[in-house]
Amino acid sequence: MAFFDKLAASVSKTAKEVSEGARTLADKNRIRKDIDAIENELTSRFREIGEKCFNEGADSPAPEYEELFKAVKELKAALEAKQRELEALNGAGLCPNCGKPVAKDAKFCASCGTTIPEAPAAAQTTAPQPTPICRNCGAPISQEAAFCAVCGTKVEKKEEAPAEAPKKNVCPNCGEILPDGALFCAVCGTKAPDVD
Repeated sequence: MAFFDKLAASVSKTAKEVSEGARTLADKNRIRKDIDAIENELTSRFREIGEKCFNEGADSPAPEYEELFKAVKELKAALEAKQRELEALNGAGLCPNCGKPVAKDAKFCASCGTTIPEAPAAAQTTAPQPTPICRNCGAPISQEAAFCAVCGTKVEKKEEAPAEAPKKNVCPNCGEILPDGALFCAVCGTKAPDVD
C-alpha cells in the first residue's frame, strides 16, 4: 500500500506543478495581451497627437519639422492622386461630406449616408485625366512641370501625335472606305468625294 500512497502523492504533486505552470503560462499570456493592447493604444494616441500637430502647424511648421511636414504633404498629394486614379478606373466618385469612395450610380454614401449629387451627363462620359507621376520617385507632378519638385528628375513630355488628315476615300453617305480611284461607293452607290 505504501507504494500506491507514494504513487498517488507523486501524481498529485506533479498535477499541482502542472496546474501552477498552466496558471503561470496563462498569466504570462494575459500580461502579454495587456502589453500589446497598451502599446496599440499608445501608438494610436501618438498618431492622433502627430495628426493634430500637423494639421495645426501645416502652414508654418517649426524649422526642425519643415522636412517632415513637406514629406507628409507630398505623400498626401501622392495618395490623393492614386485614389483619384483608382476611382476613375472603378468609375467611382468621392462623397462630398466624408471623402470616402462611392459607387458610380450611388445615390447615398455608404459610409455617412450623405446624398450624392448627380453629375451632369457630360461629366459622366469623360473620365478625369490621371495626374502624372514622377518616373523616379513616384511623386505627383503638375501638367506644366518640366522637372519633379521632389527629386528634380526631368519630366518626359509625351509628344502629341499630329492630327490625322481626313481621309478622302471615305463614302460621305455610309462611311465605307473606298479603294483608290473609285467613282462610286460599292455599298450604297453614292458618288465618291472629289468626283466631278
